[in-house]
Amino acid sequence: MTSKKITLGEKLSRETTPKLGLNTGAWLRRTLLRVLNFGLLACMSALLLWWFLGQPDLDKVSFLTLLTALIVFWWLVNRKVRENRPHFLLINDRQGFIHGLRLDEKVAVFDGNNIYHLGHDKGLDAQPLGEIAHLLRSQGYRIVCFFDANIFYTLEEHGAFARDKRHSLVMLEDIFGLREDEIYVVPSGFQADRYILEFLKYMPISFVVTNDKFRDYANQYPTVMKDNLWRKGVVISGDEIRLLQHQLQSPMR
Repeated sequence: MTSKKITLGEKLSRETTPKLGLNTGAWLRRTLLRVLNFGLLACMSALLLWWFLGQPDLDKVSFLTLLTALIVFWWLVNRKVRENRPHFLLINDRQGFIHGLRLDEKVAVFDGNNIYHLGHDKGLDAQPLGEIAHLLRSQGYRIVCFFDANIFYTLEEHGAFARDKRHSLVMLEDIFGLREDEIYVVPSGFQADRYILEFLKYMPISFVVTNDKFRDYANQYPTVMKDNLWRKGVVISGDEIRLLQHQLQSPMR
């Protein structure tokens, strides 16, 4: 009997909290939590309004004690709700492929913005990222490319597409030669760095293609960054593209 292959989604759910399902029990729990949360906020608002407008026959100590108790109870309820949220890697996976990745897959993670900027500075734009992804894909690696949300504006500024064109995932697929289930655009206001390191933390057979050393996260992810195998840099010399610390018969051109 073969053992069941564990997916990243299952791993994240076990280490955080189970993902809320769509069954009746889960729906009822969510509904009750919303009602309770609304009721507590309404009680606190009414109590404040009652005090400031009605001047009730209630001493200040009792009023503050009651209000504090309501605030503490509301905070505890919402803390529980936050703890029950799925991992941020799953929440922000708009393509829905992260959950199904198996832990026994070998994965090449790309720091999309970093490698694109390297290519652009060398006059090759998206070509290095696409070439390296194609090579590693042919060697059996599962490709996952994380982009900052501003990648669309960067490409627009560099003339990759017209300014009046609506941003879409298809643009990234065409420009970088990636598939839909290989692209992960992080939410606006967040950096892809943490998403990349968090992904590497849970995927045992993986590395990131980047020239960034993520020094700002060294204390937060010491196990991921404990040796020099977790990242592979890229060097571009003339028309040659080299992936460092990776066995290649010859440089890509």
